[in-house]
Amino acid sequence: MTHRQLFFDVCNLKHPQQIPFAPDVTDWYLGQHRNPGESLKYGPGVYIPDDDPIKLERGIGIPDKFYGLSLMDLYKKYNWGMHAHIRDWYEEYYSDGVTYDEQIAKDTKTVTFTTSKGVLRRTYRLAADGSWCSVDYMLDDVEQMEILFEVLKATHFRLRDDNIQRVIKAIGEQGQADIVVNRSPFGKLLHEHLGFENTTYFLYDDEDAYRQYEKIQTAKDMELIELACQSSCSLVLICDHADSTLFSPEWYEKYCIPFYQAAGDKLRKAGKMISTHVDGNLKSLLPLMKDTGFDVLDGCTPAPMFNYEPEELANSLGENMVAFVGVPSALFCDGTPVEALYSYADRIIKAFGGRAILNVGDILPANGSIENVIALGEYIHRYNAKVRGK
Repeated sequence: MTHRQLFFDVCNLKHPQQIPFAPDVTDWYLGQHRNPGESLKYGPGVYIPDDDPIKLERGIGIPDKFYGLSLMDLYKKYNWGMHAHIRDWYEEYYSDGVTYDEQIAKDTKTVTFTTSKGVLRRTYRLAADGSWCSVDYMLDDVEQMEILFEVLKATHFRLRDDNIQRVIKAIGEQGQADIVVNRSPFGKLLHEHLGFENTTYFLYDDEDAYRQYEKIQTAKDMELIELACQSSCSLVLICDHADSTLFSPEWYEKYCIPFYQAAGDKLRKAGKMISTHVDGNLKSLLPLMKDTGFDVLDGCTPAPMFNYEPEELANSLGENMVAFVGVPSALFCDGTPVEALYSYADRIIKAFGGRAILNVGDILPANGSIENVIALGEYIHRYNAKVRGK
């Protein structure tokens, strides 16, 4: 059975005895090929083409045994399943005089929207790991909401299905990919537009104004959902990075789940499966997961990194849900013996009973032990060989 077939057997609730193993090692791979002070060439979890010259860059000191290997070479060498996130599956363009500009000067990136009603600007700084981290939000306060509405009105989407097909063809039977829809309307408000503090005041000061924002942002987001329905990819990821330190159960239920359900209804009618990325503290949100309408929970990372156990997550799933569940990546960074990693994997396998894709939760960082990932993969291969031999 191929990695792709095994993944979809899990998603289609066939409860296979074999366990998919699909670790995300893109951050580790990019980190090894990167020099200090350089920005990352790719985002986490994406497919890196075989012909990209990054594989020939020495960076901070890629071990000789991995030098010259593409990311896919690595997955084939150790027989891992690949799961990639496709972010460039659509293009944005603007009308009605709205313009978008992006400028990079040394370690600072600034993005600017200019409209007839004013200017919105957001600033990012280059972090030590090479990623761009925001240092502010798109709106200074709710008084700028009308400018945002002007931007949304002028924003349009164009499907790039060629990018989807290129990645899926390149991965082949080694795995699969999803297309990423960036955040629900409420998630955008928290993470991008206002931030936690101003969102809190906004909700408590004038919920009618929030509902106006929600209506306008939802209409625009549903245009992107419709585009996803037209795509050739069978798995659509709505990426809120839900975490109970930002999303209280009340907020999650009241402001997020209705969007998930509405988007899910459209996507499911188009024959798609719906996924969400949840790589945070979920304990207080777990009772709500069965109501979200998602088919797949992605990025799940239990204790000691976050505040729940694998068994708690397994018990919270709706009857038609499956999950990517990782042996926490912190355990690949702190010298934890491989035997303890095997034991953790056994817990996941037992708890989920054929409804889990095992990985490294959520992603192996640049300072993680790739050798221990290899060892865990071999352990899963031995487990699957025993199952096949029954």
